[in-house]
Amino acid sequence: MLSLYFHYKFKNRPSLLSTPINVMLLFTLAMTCATPMMSIPHPRTAPSDGFWSRRLLSVEPGNKPFTRKEIIGFVIGSISSVLYLLSRLPQIRTNFLRQSTQGISYSLFALVMLGNTLYGVSVLLKNPEVGQSEGSYVLHHLPWLVGSLGVLLLDTIISIQFLIYRNNNNTTAATSSERRPLLPS
Repeated sequence: MLSLYFHYKFKNRPSLLSTPINVMLLFTLAMTCATPMMSIPHPRTAPSDGFWSRRLLSVEPGNKPFTRKEIIGFVIGSISSVLYLLSRLPQIRTNFLRQSTQGISYSLFALVMLGNTLYGVSVLLKNPEVGQSEGSYVLHHLPWLVGSLGVLLLDTIISIQFLIYRNNNNTTAATSSERRPLLPS
């Protein structure tokens, strides 16, 4: 989807340098994200008892630490979660600006809401592995919980928009480009 977006976004640009600049930007972004994953981390232990600070990814006694593979999965899951959350914002904004939800399938959002609810609940109801505390289990699955339950909240906002705008048949709010046919006749 991103490649299609960039293709159409920069397709008709007058600058001859836009494609090489975009390629360099994507390459730099990819290398920035990949470089920390390629370095060899040194094992760290939990902070000593005399030092009280935030211990989000620290190792508690009796809990297994994050392995390198789990850290990479956590980072990828976090990026996925952020992108998943951001995916709903354009639709919410478009609905708000048009004051209409015309052309959107409510059945899709209802099924996605059901799926996200069931997925989030299934992660919360699963028992941790042997030797793993519940807090450590939730921490290991945090990106997926935030993604599924966060999108559930945003889909609830879209559902509220369906209720608010259901009687709006406001075609004057649509711009002329939205009413023009996609293909010339």
